[in-house]
Amino acid sequence: MENSFNLDPLIRLLDDNDLEVFTAVHEKLLGFGTSILPELEAALADSTSLQQNDRLELIISELKKSKLIDKLALWAKSEDKSLLEGWIISSKVHHPMLVDEKIELLIHKITSEIWIELNEAFTSLEKVSIINHILFDIFKFELNTLEPDIPENCILNNLLISRKGNLISLSTLYVIIAQRLELPIHIIGIGSYLILGYYGPELAKEIHGAHADPYLFYINIENKGAIIGSKELNYVVQKNQEKVEDAELLSRRSILKRILESLKRAYKATGNEEKADLVSCLLRSINKQQ
Repeated sequence: MENSFNLDPLIRLLDDNDLEVFTAVHEKLLGFGTSILPELEAALADSTSLQQNDRLELIISELKKSKLIDKLALWAKSEDKSLLEGWIISSKVHHPMLVDEKIELLIHKITSEIWIELNEAFTSLEKVSIINHILFDIFKFELNTLEPDIPENCILNNLLISRKGNLISLSTLYVIIAQRLELPIHIIGIGSYLILGYYGPELAKEIHGAHADPYLFYINIENKGAIIGSKELNYVVQKNQEKVEDAELLSRRSILKRILESLKRAYKATGNEEKADLVSCLLRSINKQQ
């Protein structure tokens, strides 16, 4: 929608040396909301004053942050939005110009390579083995053990290009691909630890009886997708100083919150307080919708 007001007088006032004038103009422009971003960006391109340029950049940055927070709040509020959409929005904290379609193409390439190798006659174990082979042997995805605390581990496009991430980002990518392949693989949170589970309650009852674990087996991302059973899961969980009794199926909001919490810790570890504060705002926008 086109603005029904002329911004030119206000934009010219951004070059005024009076701080009170700038403060008033700054608040006025922010009050118009993100709809004025195209006009501000055009003014920035034409600006010949260093002071006006710096102030325009400040206002544009603040409006873009507001737009990002609003988009994530809308994602969290809607049940129709996918986990992938939320992750793309969150990744724009690090890469504001991230193009959604490029991410989609990269995800589609990986998924297609797996889909070609799958067969309806395969067992659940065989299907997961194929995913593991494509992801970890062909595409070479792995945990970034050399730089565990960098923000890039949580950023989707960085993960897809570098093939290095952390436990939450690799687990999330795995589940997104599994969803596209219509495989019932879920992320399970056990305290601060994460494991993937292949959900199959009916088959589990047939094999192990009425009180069987609804997950046929678990997938350990820390070990290139190694398939483990309940006994091995107990060992892994205890090794990570957690309790199996605390296990919970993570919703798309909970998964994205874990990604953002990891990203916030990374920004703090690298001294980027401005980005850490923006991630805090994103987390609050999700929490408000729950």
